[in-house]
Amino acid sequence: MRQLSLPSSLSGVRGLAPAAIIVAFTTAAFAIWLPGSADHGQAAVPQTTTIDSRLAARSERLSALIQDTDTRPVFHGSRRPVQSAAAPAAPEPVLSLLGVISDGGEKIAFVRISTGAALYSVGAGDTVGAWRILKIGTESVQVSKNGAAPFTLRID
Repeated sequence: MRQLSLPSSLSGVRGLAPAAIIVAFTTAAFAIWLPGSADHGQAAVPQTTTIDSRLAARSERLSALIQDTDTRPVFHGSRRPVQSAAAPAAPEPVLSLLGVISDGGEKIAFVRISTGAALYSVGAGDTVGAWRILKIGTESVQVSKNGAAPFTLRID
C-alpha cells in the first residue's frame, strides 16, 4: 500500500488547521454568549440601579392603569367612562294649610312645609321659612313668599 504525501509547502498547514478551527469556534462562542454593550467607553451601571429604575417605571405605569380602571368600567364592552345621570333637582318646598282655630277675635293657622315634618302654629304677621302670613280666614290663609304677590292657601 502506498502512502500519500503532501507537498512540503502544505505539510506545515496540516498541523495548524485543527488549532485554527478551535480558536475560531472559541472566539465565535465568546462573541455570541457574552453580553454586549452599546458603548464600550462607559463604565457598567450596577445591576441594582437598573432593576430599581425598571421597578419604579412599572410602578408608575401600574398606578396609571389603576386610575384608568377607576374611571372606565372594566367589564363594559366599550370601556368608555360611565356617564353619571344628573341628580334630579330638589323639589321646591311648598307651604300647606292644615287647619284654622278661632278663639274669639284671634285666629291661629296650622301650617306645614313640605320638606319637613314640623307643624307650625302661626298668627297674622308671623313668618314661616320664606312665607309671611298676611291674613287668616276661617278656611284659608293669605301668604306672600319672599315679598312676592300674595296668594291664598286653602285647607287640603
